[in-house]
Amino acid sequence: MSVSIQVNLDAGKPGNSEPPVIKPDALFPLSRQLGYFLSLVLIRLPISANQVTFISMIIGLTGCALFLKGEFIFNVYGSLLLVVSYALDYCDGVIARLKGQCSPFGAAFDDFVDWIIDTAIFACLGYGVWIADGEIWWLWLGLIAAAGSTVDYIVDLVRVNRFAQARKAERQEASTELEEESEDTSEMGTDKTIGQKLFYIFHTLSRAEFCFIVLILSAFDVVWVLLPFGAIGAQAFWLGDLFRKRD
Repeated sequence: MSVSIQVNLDAGKPGNSEPPVIKPDALFPLSRQLGYFLSLVLIRLPISANQVTFISMIIGLTGCALFLKGEFIFNVYGSLLLVVSYALDYCDGVIARLKGQCSPFGAAFDDFVDWIIDTAIFACLGYGVWIADGEIWWLWLGLIAAAGSTVDYIVDLVRVNRFAQARKAERQEASTELEEESEDTSEMGTDKTIGQKLFYIFHTLSRAEFCFIVLILSAFDVVWVLLPFGAIGAQAFWLGDLFRKRD
């Protein structure tokens, strides 16, 4: 199942009345919805896909740095910046496809930014909670989660050619999604389909909505909850990726 924003490469051609950016049908992930509205603005600006990715990285790392303070208000501000960064992460793919800027470098750069932000979130959060609480094991939990995120990135680098997948998905996106929906409906009762849905919810969707999870926990001043779950969950992520890519 794809959580990307669809684009209409034939927009403006005779007989095609659809907009260049197609509004997502599903409400979730929310970051994709926000990315859709940002894309409507960014496609009109003289900005490249790689520049959007770079801006996303700067905003995301700035948000992560605010967690180093270990204070409630800085955690909330940092979480809000992460929401913007995640939304921009959807926009760069839209701009790349509409402006014909898809490239191996762009795909690799996007993956790198995803990794560096995911890693920085846990490392900075672990440090901030350590400073606030005084217990150094919070820092170790953050570093363990960051290490798991790094392993996941390495697994992707070794086992997957993201650019080739992106180009293939661009050509087959519509037909693939229809086939997946049909398969999910026809095999609703099978163990494989249930497993695929659980994988989608706890792996793909939870990762896409991670910024909102951080925001909610920060708003209730319990963002430290992410550290023990992240230390375990980050390992589950890369193990899940490794297992899935063997199929």
